[in-house]
Amino acid sequence: MSHRVLPPLELTLRAVDGLVLRGELRYPGRTPDRPFPLAVLAHQWPATRASWGPLVDDLLAAGVATLAFDLRGHGASTEGAGGAVVIETPSDFTFPGVVLAFTASARHAGFAHLPDDILRVANWGVLQNFVDGSRVVLVGASVGGSGVLVAAPRVPGLRAVATLGAAGAPALAEDGPKRVRAALEQLQAPAYLATSAGDVFDGANNARAWSKGLAHVRTRVVEGDAHAMAIYFEVRDELLRFLTGAVA
Repeated sequence: MSHRVLPPLELTLRAVDGLVLRGELRYPGRTPDRPFPLAVLAHQWPATRASWGPLVDDLLAAGVATLAFDLRGHGASTEGAGGAVVIETPSDFTFPGVVLAFTASARHAGFAHLPDDILRVANWGVLQNFVDGSRVVLVGASVGGSGVLVAAPRVPGLRAVATLGAAGAPALAEDGPKRVRAALEQLQAPAYLATSAGDVFDGANNARAWSKGLAHVRTRVVEGDAHAMAIYFEVRDELLRFLTGAVA
Protein backbone atom coordinates (compact mmCIF):
# COMPACT_ATOMS: atom_id res chain seq x y z
CA MET A 1 0.00 0.00 0.00
CA SER A 2 1.33 3.45 -0.90
CA HIS A 3 2.06 5.99 1.82
CA ARG A 4 -0.90 8.34 2.26
CA VAL A 5 -0.99 11.43 4.46
CA LEU A 6 -4.37 12.76 5.55
CA PRO A 7 -4.87 16.48 4.96
CA PRO A 8 -5.87 18.76 7.84
CA LEU A 9 -9.56 19.53 8.33
CA GLU A 10 -10.99 22.93 9.16
CA LEU A 11 -13.30 23.03 12.17
CA THR A 12 -16.27 25.38 11.98
CA LEU A 13 -19.11 25.03 14.45
CA ARG A 14 -21.69 27.13 16.20
CA ALA A 15 -21.49 27.55 19.98
CA VAL A 16 -24.55 27.61 22.22
CA ASP A 17 -24.82 31.42 21.98
CA GLY A 18 -24.36 31.51 18.21
CA LEU A 19 -20.68 32.40 18.12
CA VAL A 20 -18.76 30.52 15.41
CA LEU A 21 -15.76 28.55 16.67
CA ARG A 22 -12.94 27.74 14.27
CA GLY A 23 -9.94 25.46 14.50
CA GLU A 24 -7.97 22.73 12.76
CA LEU A 25 -7.79 18.96 13.03
CA ARG A 26 -4.38 17.61 12.04
CA TYR A 27 -3.46 13.97 11.53
CA PRO A 28 -0.06 12.29 12.00
CA GLY A 29 1.91 12.12 8.75
CA ARG A 30 1.43 8.47 7.98
CA THR A 31 -1.14 6.07 6.64
CA PRO A 32 -3.61 5.23 9.42
CA ASP A 33 -3.46 1.50 10.11
CA ARG A 34 -6.11 2.14 12.75
CA PRO A 35 -7.93 5.30 13.94
CA PHE A 36 -5.71 7.84 15.69
CA PRO A 37 -6.15 8.96 19.30
CA LEU A 38 -7.20 12.61 19.58
CA ALA A 39 -5.90 15.52 21.66
CA VAL A 40 -8.24 18.52 21.99
CA LEU A 41 -6.33 21.71 22.83
CA ALA A 42 -7.76 24.86 24.48
CA HIS A 43 -5.25 27.73 24.59
CA GLN A 44 -4.69 30.63 26.98
CA TRP A 45 -5.93 34.22 26.85
CA PRO A 46 -4.96 36.29 24.80
CA ALA A 47 -3.28 33.83 22.39
CA THR A 48 -4.56 31.71 19.49
CA ARG A 49 -4.47 28.02 18.62
CA ALA A 50 -1.04 28.61 17.01
CA SER A 51 0.43 28.89 20.52
CA TRP A 52 0.14 25.10 20.75
CA GLY A 53 2.62 24.66 17.88
CA PRO A 54 5.39 22.85 19.80
CA LEU A 55 2.96 20.44 21.48
CA VAL A 56 1.09 19.83 18.22
CA ASP A 57 4.34 18.89 16.48
CA ASP A 58 5.31 16.54 19.30
CA LEU A 59 1.91 14.85 19.47
CA LEU A 60 1.73 14.35 15.70
CA ALA A 61 5.20 12.80 15.76
CA ALA A 62 3.95 10.44 18.49
CA GLY A 63 0.96 9.35 16.40
CA VAL A 64 -1.73 11.46 18.09
CA ALA A 65 -4.14 13.60 16.03
CA THR A 66 -4.59 17.16 17.31
CA LEU A 67 -7.60 19.44 17.34
CA ALA A 68 -6.62 22.97 18.34
CA PHE A 69 -9.26 25.69 18.18
CA ASP A 70 -9.36 29.44 18.73
CA LEU A 71 -11.16 30.25 21.95
CA ARG A 72 -14.15 32.57 21.62
CA GLY A 73 -13.05 36.12 20.88
CA HIS A 74 -9.59 34.96 19.78
CA GLY A 75 -8.05 34.39 16.36
CA ALA A 76 -10.67 33.26 13.86
CA SER A 77 -13.41 32.65 16.48
CA THR A 78 -14.80 36.19 16.46
CA GLU A 79 -18.04 35.90 14.48
CA GLY A 80 -20.85 36.32 16.98
CA ALA A 81 -24.61 36.18 16.49
CA GLY A 82 -24.81 39.95 16.87
CA GLY A 83 -21.53 40.92 15.21
CA ALA A 84 -17.83 40.70 15.93
CA VAL A 85 -16.74 39.41 19.34
CA VAL A 86 -13.12 40.26 20.14
CA ILE A 87 -11.18 40.03 23.40
CA GLU A 88 -9.80 43.06 25.21
CA THR A 89 -6.07 43.63 25.72
CA PRO A 90 -4.42 46.15 28.06
CA SER A 91 -2.58 49.24 26.86
CA ASP A 92 -0.72 50.22 30.04
CA PHE A 93 1.63 47.19 30.38
CA THR A 94 0.82 46.67 34.07
CA PHE A 95 -0.48 43.58 35.84
CA PRO A 96 -3.64 45.39 37.06
CA GLY A 97 -4.24 46.36 33.45
CA VAL A 98 -3.92 42.73 32.39
CA VAL A 99 -6.42 41.64 35.03
CA LEU A 100 -8.90 44.31 33.95
CA ALA A 101 -8.54 43.31 30.29
CA PHE A 102 -8.99 39.62 31.11
CA THR A 103 -12.11 40.37 33.15
CA ALA A 104 -13.53 42.50 30.35
CA SER A 105 -12.71 39.78 27.82
CA ALA A 106 -14.44 37.14 29.94
CA ARG A 107 -17.58 39.24 30.17
CA HIS A 108 -17.65 40.45 26.57
CA ALA A 109 -16.70 37.16 24.89
CA GLY A 110 -18.68 34.92 27.23
CA PHE A 111 -15.99 32.78 28.83
CA ALA A 112 -18.73 31.13 30.89
CA HIS A 113 -19.42 29.09 27.75
CA LEU A 114 -15.85 27.74 27.45
CA PRO A 115 -16.54 24.28 28.96
CA ASP A 116 -19.49 23.85 26.60
CA ASP A 117 -17.35 25.06 23.68
CA ILE A 118 -14.74 22.43 24.53
CA LEU A 119 -17.38 19.68 24.66
CA ARG A 120 -18.74 20.69 21.24
CA VAL A 121 -15.25 20.82 19.72
CA ALA A 122 -14.37 17.41 21.17
CA ASN A 123 -17.65 15.96 19.89
CA TRP A 124 -16.92 17.33 16.40
CA GLY A 125 -13.46 15.78 16.56
CA VAL A 126 -14.57 12.27 17.43
CA LEU A 127 -17.11 12.34 14.59
CA GLN A 128 -14.35 12.71 11.99
CA ASN A 129 -12.89 9.86 9.97
CA PHE A 130 -9.77 8.12 11.27
CA VAL A 131 -10.30 9.35 14.85
CA ASP A 132 -10.68 6.92 17.74
CA GLY A 133 -13.38 8.36 19.99
CA SER A 134 -12.41 5.96 22.77
CA ARG A 135 -8.93 7.49 23.06
CA VAL A 136 -9.34 11.21 23.74
CA VAL A 137 -7.23 13.57 25.84
CA LEU A 138 -7.92 17.20 26.73
CA VAL A 139 -5.15 19.74 27.21
CA GLY A 140 -5.67 23.33 28.34
CA ALA A 141 -3.56 26.37 29.20
CA SER A 142 -4.55 29.08 31.71
CA VAL A 143 -8.30 29.75 31.34
CA GLY A 144 -8.37 27.01 28.71
CA GLY A 145 -7.00 24.74 31.44
CA SER A 146 -9.84 25.57 33.80
CA GLY A 147 -12.21 25.01 30.89
CA VAL A 148 -10.97 21.52 30.07
CA LEU A 149 -11.05 20.50 33.72
CA VAL A 150 -14.71 21.47 34.07
CA ALA A 151 -15.58 19.80 30.75
CA ALA A 152 -13.57 16.61 31.33
CA PRO A 153 -16.10 14.43 33.22
CA ARG A 154 -18.59 14.86 30.36
CA VAL A 155 -16.31 13.54 27.60
CA PRO A 156 -16.94 9.85 26.79
CA GLY A 157 -13.75 8.06 25.87
CA LEU A 158 -11.60 10.47 27.85
CA ARG A 159 -8.27 8.89 28.75
CA ALA A 160 -6.58 11.87 30.43
CA VAL A 161 -6.65 15.63 30.97
CA ALA A 162 -3.63 17.91 31.37
CA THR A 163 -3.20 21.60 32.09
CA LEU A 164 -0.42 24.17 31.93
CA GLY A 165 -0.91 27.00 34.43
CA ALA A 166 -4.66 26.42 34.78
CA ALA A 167 -6.19 29.71 35.97
CA GLY A 168 -9.04 32.14 35.49
CA ALA A 169 -11.67 29.74 36.84
CA PRO A 170 -13.86 32.60 38.20
CA ALA A 171 -14.31 33.71 34.58
CA LEU A 172 -16.23 30.48 33.95
CA ALA A 173 -18.62 31.04 36.85
CA GLU A 174 -18.69 32.85 40.18
CA ASP A 175 -17.99 29.50 41.82
CA GLY A 176 -15.60 28.43 39.06
CA PRO A 177 -12.82 27.16 41.37
CA LYS A 178 -15.32 24.96 43.22
CA ARG A 179 -16.59 23.62 39.91
CA VAL A 180 -13.07 22.69 38.86
CA ARG A 181 -12.49 20.84 42.11
CA ALA A 182 -15.86 19.07 41.83
CA ALA A 183 -15.07 18.02 38.26
CA LEU A 184 -11.74 16.54 39.32
CA GLU A 185 -13.47 14.64 42.12
CA GLN A 186 -15.88 13.15 39.55
CA LEU A 187 -13.21 12.40 36.97
CA GLN A 188 -12.39 8.75 36.33
CA ALA A 189 -9.36 9.46 34.11
CA PRO A 190 -5.94 10.63 35.36
CA ALA A 191 -5.11 14.34 35.42
CA TYR A 192 -1.81 16.21 35.22
CA LEU A 193 -1.65 19.81 36.47
CA ALA A 194 1.60 21.63 35.65
CA THR A 195 2.47 25.19 36.64
CA SER A 196 5.34 27.38 37.74
CA ALA A 197 5.89 28.17 41.41
CA GLY A 198 5.62 31.91 40.85
CA ASP A 199 2.78 31.95 38.32
CA VAL A 200 1.14 35.37 38.88
CA PHE A 201 -2.24 33.93 37.95
CA ASP A 202 -2.06 31.66 41.02
CA GLY A 203 -1.34 28.54 39.03
CA ALA A 204 0.58 26.81 41.82
CA ASN A 205 -2.08 27.40 44.46
CA ASN A 206 -4.76 26.29 42.02
CA ALA A 207 -2.96 23.03 41.28
CA ARG A 208 -2.42 22.27 44.94
CA ALA A 209 -5.98 23.10 46.02
CA TRP A 210 -7.64 21.27 43.12
CA SER A 211 -5.53 18.12 43.50
CA LYS A 212 -5.45 17.80 47.29
CA GLY A 213 -6.29 14.27 48.40
CA LEU A 214 -6.99 13.02 44.85
CA ALA A 215 -4.78 10.07 43.96
CA HIS A 216 -5.57 10.30 40.23
CA VAL A 217 -4.48 13.95 39.98
CA ARG A 218 -0.76 14.64 39.66
CA THR A 219 0.78 18.11 40.07
CA ARG A 220 4.06 19.38 38.66
CA VAL A 221 5.45 22.70 39.89
CA VAL A 222 8.53 24.06 38.13
CA GLU A 223 10.74 26.95 39.18
CA GLY A 224 10.21 30.49 37.95
CA ASP A 225 7.14 32.52 37.13
CA ALA A 226 6.37 31.56 33.53
CA HIS A 227 2.69 31.10 32.74
CA ALA A 228 0.79 28.45 30.82
CA MET A 229 2.41 27.30 27.54
CA ALA A 230 5.57 29.20 28.49
CA ILE A 231 6.53 26.27 30.77
CA TYR A 232 6.09 23.68 28.03
CA PHE A 233 9.74 22.87 27.44
CA GLU A 234 10.33 22.41 31.18
CA VAL A 235 7.63 19.72 31.41
CA ARG A 236 7.71 18.49 27.82
CA ASP A 237 9.06 14.97 28.29
CA GLU A 238 6.91 14.26 31.32
CA LEU A 239 3.77 15.66 29.73
CA LEU A 240 4.27 13.71 26.51
CA ARG A 241 4.80 10.48 28.45
CA PHE A 242 1.61 11.16 30.37
CA LEU A 243 -0.48 11.89 27.27
CA THR A 244 0.89 9.19 24.99
CA GLY A 245 0.80 6.61 27.75
CA ALA A 246 -2.86 7.37 28.37
CA VAL A 247 -3.85 6.67 24.76
CA ALA A 248 -1.50 3.75 24.06
